[in-house]
Amino acid sequence: MAELETSLSHDLDEQAIAATELKSAEDQLQSLCATHASTFVAVERRGAALTTSLKNLLDALEGAIPQVEEAKSCLEFDAKDGKENSLSVLTEKHRVRRRTLLQHSSLLELLELPSLMDACVRGHLYEEGLSIASFANTLERRHLINEEVKNPIVENVVKDVRRREGDLRRDLLNRLRSDVTMPQCLEIVTALRRLNGVELERRSSNNSSNSSDLEKMHQNMEWRLQVNFLEARDIWLEGNATMPKNSGFTLSSKKRGGGAQGGNSEKLLDGIDMYRTRCFEIATQFLAIFRSSTTTTKSDNFALQILSMWTTRRIQTFLHEYLAKKCMPQITETSTLRDALESVTFFATSMGRVGADFSPLIQPYFESRLVSIVTTHWTDGISVFENTLKVCRDTGIASPLYSNRDVNALSDKQASSAYDLDNYDPLNKRKAPAPPRQLLSHPPLARLVNAFLTGLNELRRCLLSCAFPELRRFFQKDFLEKTKQLLVQNERAVLTPGFLQQKGEDASKLRNMAVELKEEFDSCVQPYLMGAIEVAFGSFDNIPQPTKEEEKEEEVNVDDALVQEGSKEDAENNGLESSQNDAINSGITEEQTDIDALPPSGEDPLESDVAEQFDSMNFED
Repeated sequence: MAELETSLSHDLDEQAIAATELKSAEDQLQSLCATHASTFVAVERRGAALTTSLKNLLDALEGAIPQVEEAKSCLEFDAKDGKENSLSVLTEKHRVRRRTLLQHSSLLELLELPSLMDACVRGHLYEEGLSIASFANTLERRHLINEEVKNPIVENVVKDVRRREGDLRRDLLNRLRSDVTMPQCLEIVTALRRLNGVELERRSSNNSSNSSDLEKMHQNMEWRLQVNFLEARDIWLEGNATMPKNSGFTLSSKKRGGGAQGGNSEKLLDGIDMYRTRCFEIATQFLAIFRSSTTTTKSDNFALQILSMWTTRRIQTFLHEYLAKKCMPQITETSTLRDALESVTFFATSMGRVGADFSPLIQPYFESRLVSIVTTHWTDGISVFENTLKVCRDTGIASPLYSNRDVNALSDKQASSAYDLDNYDPLNKRKAPAPPRQLLSHPPLARLVNAFLTGLNELRRCLLSCAFPELRRFFQKDFLEKTKQLLVQNERAVLTPGFLQQKGEDASKLRNMAVELKEEFDSCVQPYLMGAIEVAFGSFDNIPQPTKEEEKEEEVNVDDALVQEGSKEDAENNGLESSQNDAINSGITEEQTDIDALPPSGEDPLESDVAEQFDSMNFED
């Protein structure tokens, strides 16, 4: 009984243990299911998708059964012609695809032709670019001449290459617009000619023209190339180095130093020389490239005509636009004018080597400027003379018009007359006529002579015989006549009734000086100026000769001057000082005192004001 109870309790324990383990296993299973729930869901979804895909595949296979049956019948019974899926058509397509695959690298090169042509243009590889253009013509002949067979790929490639040909032509012409040497220029023109040959080849293949039309077309292309060449080189010639918009030439200013004047003169001469160099270089390049050295043909004649028109236009542009408008207005010294004349003359004679000597066209431009420079000094002298007379009349002061100092006619080896015939030596043109020393008694006339001699000094630095008639005309009509008119007007003004009461003490002296100035000008200044201008022109035969009466008068004046010299020296100095003090006390302004009264008695006015100007003259040709 005890054993039975023991076995029963043992069974109950095993059942309890099994139940516990079963419950533990269920809990573990639930935990695993909860952990891998997403996996179970994915498996379920994939199973559903796989089922759907298999169903669609079965449907597609069932739908392809008729096509398989049809293809099978075509392969077995060689179906009717014209069907795309026939055996022969499929075989041909397969063969074409295999051939295309074998030519894959060549086809890539064909499609890269436009981009390769563009790279050649940008890299200045003209030979390679021309080879590609020629190859485009070959493609066009082989694949595009037959209108029945269309090949859009080749057609697009050829069109792209043609557009690059225009870029190549523009790049070549653009290089001609820069500074290129003769070998480079020849290389560029050769490339342009080859490009014209490619274009001519294309036109001849497209149009069945005869040989005469092709020859005419080639000639027109050559003429167009010549015109394009000169137009491109024109742009280089007109660059900023040749013709600057702001010339910057301030070639005259007596207040500036000689270094500044020399530098500006060098700028002018460098500009002319650069223009000459470039013009001659362009002309020689054109002749070397486009003119045949062996035979003279119609094309050569046309090339010479084009060059002649171009040189004519360039010379006119140089003379009118550069020389007349930019250079001449800035030149106010005849030394610079002479240098410019020599440079331009060399330019003209250099162009004569290419048949474009323009030396006869130069003189008018320099003649007018020379006349302007010389007459400017004369006009300034007349203006100063007129202002002096006017200021003296208005202020009533006569001291600036005369000097109380008698002139020693025999001092410093100077003549007392208006001129001395012994000084006019045709064989020794360096010997100039001595200025009249009696002008020391009349400072306004002395300054007028000074201004006239300054103009003649400018003339001798650039002596152009073609300017002599105009200078003579100006001297006679504008200088002498105007000076006489000023003297007459001054005399009339001081002789006006009531002038003595208005101007006070010096009024009578002003009247006397007006008469003396007029007589001195007629008897001394005018003959001297006429003789001086003839000496300057080298016309010794036209020098006015003094009469015997004038010579006798001269001798008498010399004797009187010698007698009175010692007794009046002190009176002269005192009179000069008193006249200057009167002028200061009368309230003459700075502008009025600028007339230049006589210098101090210790200084020789003739040497400092008159003789220095004329003695420095050199009337060599």
